[in-house]
Amino acid sequence: MSFNSTLVQEKMLQLMQSIGQNIYLKSVMSGMMLVLPATIMSSLATLLKVFPFAPYQEFLVKHDLVRFFDIPINFTNNFLAVIVAFSVAYTLAKNLNADSFMSGLLSMISFFILTPYQLGDVGPLGQSFAIPSHWLGAMGLFTGILVAITATRIFVAITRKGLIIKMPDTVPEFISKSFSSLVPGIVILTFFTVVSAAITINGLGSIHEIIYKLIQAPLTSLGSGIGSLIFVAILAQLLWFFGLHGHAITLGIVAPIWFAMDAQQLAAYAAGITPPNITGFAFFMTYGVAGDLLPLAFMLAFLAKSNRYQTLGKIALPPAVFTIGEPMAYGVPLVMNFALAIPYIFINGLMLGLAYYLTVIGILPRVAGVSTPAGIPVIVSGFMQGSWKIAAFQFVGLFIRFAGWYFFFKIADAIACKEENAERVNNS
Repeated sequence: MSFNSTLVQEKMLQLMQSIGQNIYLKSVMSGMMLVLPATIMSSLATLLKVFPFAPYQEFLVKHDLVRFFDIPINFTNNFLAVIVAFSVAYTLAKNLNADSFMSGLLSMISFFILTPYQLGDVGPLGQSFAIPSHWLGAMGLFTGILVAITATRIFVAITRKGLIIKMPDTVPEFISKSFSSLVPGIVILTFFTVVSAAITINGLGSIHEIIYKLIQAPLTSLGSGIGSLIFVAILAQLLWFFGLHGHAITLGIVAPIWFAMDAQQLAAYAAGITPPNITGFAFFMTYGVAGDLLPLAFMLAFLAKSNRYQTLGKIALPPAVFTIGEPMAYGVPLVMNFALAIPYIFINGLMLGLAYYLTVIGILPRVAGVSTPAGIPVIVSGFMQGSWKIAAFQFVGLFIRFAGWYFFFKIADAIACKEENAERVNNS
């Protein structure tokens, strides 16, 4: 029996492409990305609140300013599940060509219906009630995602069957849309009300507790290990090697787990306590992605002997400072370039493993879980995670990456020089 490696390779690529194109994974990933402005705002507020400079902290305490930083934190990071319930439903409905705003709105209302609350005292403005804040943040994230998917699927199913109230063409569009969403809205909100009531009556607590214990906590335990991070890093780079957008595919699967962990990190950091997790999305980006191709770009620009690599290096170096590697991925190319395959696929995983070990033994502090905007340069992103030690390790990491790339770069450069010499001979 012969082994057809080409066939296996094609089948694996088809599988990865189908995963990357899965409408639910795409929608969850896109929905999480829509939340980034809110999480970045929360991150900046947290950094300003706990900035480790004694005169600055004394000024904040003296003028009672600390509490004002908690306002954006409470309504962004600590409200994450609510925002995600809207954003994931919005993107899923958009991908299904349905009314994205109404889907998001109904999903968010459904999330609140499922969230337990307690009635308070009756005051001059009416009766107050309290919602446990932990279900609105990181611990409620998976509930928000599942509610978004369920509510949107119900909305799409009803509207596609034509079970809507249709208004005459003369009626303004915004009024017509409101009426067309009436029947799906009643069905969706009734469904989640029944679910909430059934769980409460049977003494099961809330849907949040069930989903957290049965799904989110086990997945977090599985996805938070360094083995999982290294596997994702290697798989992402392997997909890049074959020309697929590795991070778009892999992060679509693990993003809900890692974003929830980051939210826990940020909440702990803002409260002045040790963050509970070592890993997460911020850890992955800080140690496994930031500046990953910068050493190679430097070598191309200043150490290459081939004209092609010298020219490419000067073009690729500025984007590489901001962790943009596409010019090298397709210009060197790194795609299907077996001379550079080993460092391209494995160095990011190596750096994650080293950073994890140094964090475990206490040399590196735990990352703060700060959501850094895309394109933040390496070392700057380290400072934004709350410690100069993280930035210092990123700096040292550039030299480690340089050493890992150098031998393979020299081989690739020699091959490029040989090709250029052969071309000159042929043209002479």
